[in-house]
Amino acid sequence: MQSNWGEMRREMYLFVAALLFVAGNLTAARLPAAAIFAGTVLTAIMTLSVPGLRKAIPLLFFFMGAWGAALGPAMNCRRERPAPENGVYGIITTGGRSSSGRPFIEVDISGASTIIYNIPDSLRWMPGDTVIAGVRCARVKNFSDDFDYQGYMAERGIFFTCFYGQDSELSVSRCRRPPLRLLPAWMRQKFSEAVDSAMPGDGKARTRAVVKALAYGYQDEIPENIQESFRQSGAVHLLALSGMHLSMLYGFISALLSLLGNSPAVRRIRSVATILLLWAYTIFTGCGASILRAAVMLTIYETGALLGRKRCGISSLALSAIIITVADYRAPSGISFQLSYAAMCAIFLIFPHLRSIVRTRNRIAGNIADVCAMTIACQITTAPVIYLHFGTFAFFSLLANLLCTPLTSAAMALIPLSFFSESRLLTYVIELFIRINATISHL
Repeated sequence: MQSNWGEMRREMYLFVAALLFVAGNLTAARLPAAAIFAGTVLTAIMTLSVPGLRKAIPLLFFFMGAWGAALGPAMNCRRERPAPENGVYGIITTGGRSSSGRPFIEVDISGASTIIYNIPDSLRWMPGDTVIAGVRCARVKNFSDDFDYQGYMAERGIFFTCFYGQDSELSVSRCRRPPLRLLPAWMRQKFSEAVDSAMPGDGKARTRAVVKALAYGYQDEIPENIQESFRQSGAVHLLALSGMHLSMLYGFISALLSLLGNSPAVRRIRSVATILLLWAYTIFTGCGASILRAAVMLTIYETGALLGRKRCGISSLALSAIIITVADYRAPSGISFQLSYAAMCAIFLIFPHLRSIVRTRNRIAGNIADVCAMTIACQITTAPVIYLHFGTFAFFSLLANLLCTPLTSAAMALIPLSFFSESRLLTYVIELFIRINATISHL
């Protein structure tokens, strides 16, 4: 009992340290450098020299987080490249359709990226192909005051965009073997073509779009009316590839590998295989911010088992928050970071208590109780974040998540099977998924 209490104290100690580290990062913009320096020195002297204050050492994490955010901009500046003058010549890295429906390709030109919009629908391309284009280019500008599009593009190293018109010229030279760095993008494009072949016809366009969103986070093909219905129902996060989707994959992998046995050697093999498969999928999806956070956390979580230690969700959560914040000082200010960690805190700290209220021996009833308890727990912690950023809250989001989360799991499990047989069941699940959100959005 005493050992468990000591372990719990260490977990909460690390959790508080991570919380202070992230809080310091978020408040750094409101604190002058002199105040951060003075606070760091004063806290260090007090905690190290006064024995009774040594328990306050986690306060130093607050100032370390603040220093990271204060010094981050100076270490992450990007130098603007000149505009393309004699056309565009480079390697295609990715492409698709913009939110307005315009087809585009992103081209790497000597380490800098440029996007060519309005390319012909008939153009066939793959990541790694070389493009030569005579097109007009313009500096990236903000379209509205609500979103700093220019700053968003600058972070990606894009300062100019190009537009294909009637007088433009464009040719593509195919590449048989794409560079290793473009292999994930090449695989995503191949997967997209496979989905189109498995579900042909205009009548399945929205089904294909949702499948691509659930498989690797590509949402550009989803019609605006469907996205709006998901936003109004409060279930739009189910369309965005996130830690929840990676956690589902983790559950699938764990269930499959459990068939290998449970000896110590097999458990180590299972842990290594799980970590490798999770990172293979993360790289395949393009290492988006939310799924990358989940991959780091689950890696830490599974590494504990690999080293023969007890898995600890709270410690994994805390360490991943610190690692992600160190790697990207801008991460904590993003709503996806805040929602992800708010939801994970709910799962580890609130969900067990809610689940213990309802006791049942029936497996189906237990699964329903798990979904209900987890959804309610996540709503408790994420609702304040949503209201803080958007000043609103979807009142029926609890109902939408209760009904649609199991459908999301079913769809993800059926996606790989759809390439080997008819996809009628997957189509039915996706259509039910869409209709439920459309109905709830009108309540």
